[in-house]
Amino acid sequence: MGQERQPSFLMIALLALPFFLDGCKLEETLLPTNATGDDVVSDDGTGSGSGITAPIISDPLPGSAISDLQPTLTVLNSAQNESESLSYLFQVSADTAFTALEAQSTQVPEGQDGSTSWGLDRSLSEGRHFWRVRSRSGTTDSQFSATAEFSISGSGDGTPPTPSAGTIISDPLIGGSIGQANGGQFTSGGWQVTTPGNFIRYEVLPMASGWVEFDISGLREINSPNQFMLFGMWDPSAGSYRTNPFRVHLQKLHPNPHNPPYLRLRWIANGEQHDEGNNFYDWDPSRTYHWRIEWGPSGGGHTARVFLDGQLVITVNYNRAYQPDVLFIELGIGERSESVVGATYSNLQIGN
Repeated sequence: MGQERQPSFLMIALLALPFFLDGCKLEETLLPTNATGDDVVSDDGTGSGSGITAPIISDPLPGSAISDLQPTLTVLNSAQNESESLSYLFQVSADTAFTALEAQSTQVPEGQDGSTSWGLDRSLSEGRHFWRVRSRSGTTDSQFSATAEFSISGSGDGTPPTPSAGTIISDPLIGGSIGQANGGQFTSGGWQVTTPGNFIRYEVLPMASGWVEFDISGLREINSPNQFMLFGMWDPSAGSYRTNPFRVHLQKLHPNPHNPPYLRLRWIANGEQHDEGNNFYDWDPSRTYHWRIEWGPSGGGHTARVFLDGQLVITVNYNRAYQPDVLFIELGIGERSESVVGATYSNLQIGN
């Protein structure tokens, strides 16, 4: 009987090839084709390369109709890779571009039940409103959540007058503030300083080019002792206010005991300090003064300007860009407790 012939290696390989190819197709179907660990960032803000996912809108849901003029807004908490505690910034706007903010929270500590809520501290108008939220871990922010729309039942669409071009915050300061108000009182004319420690703080996205406008009444020629500060900006992530490398303040002084100039602007941009001023101090407490502070690139450098009732009164030329990581803008200055008692602020706008 002849010896049985064994199949060759080549024949075995050819027979197995279809099964091998089918296995590759199955593996391709089940496994992701992008690199392991890649962060996927969606257009609606549901992910972030920072390691913090965006919060998820929970209540009111998009398209909701409510009746409460001061609703409570709720999001599902973000996920993160680190163990550091999170906080949340809520924004409500009259438009989808968030150029006319109607309300904005301070940093709200994360809720412990998987969600975080913030109740508005001022009433909204009837009509349509848009809201979004982002989370923060240390100095790292997530992307904003998807924008959600809700409507408050009533007449009209509730849209306020169109603010100035480029406006990111518009706050009339009547009956309340979208900023963090520390003391003082809200009158029919605006927010009035009652003690030197009063201030209102707005946290905005950092901007190397921007402007702030507001009105003040109740200014007198002579202040009480240690009441000088009208306005300030700084970066709380870069150290205390007095040593801050992005410290800006506008001071109102008077002769005897002060030397001129009596209206002073200190501008510090990334540690580069400039002090300029104007000798005006003939203030009338019955008059309302309109202020504008603006800054940004100019020519080959940068320029900051102060306008009083439309007249340029102070100019600062500086070299280093004003680019803080976090930006506080304040009426009065919380860290100084030198706000001018009796001054009444109104019609604040911030823009870029």
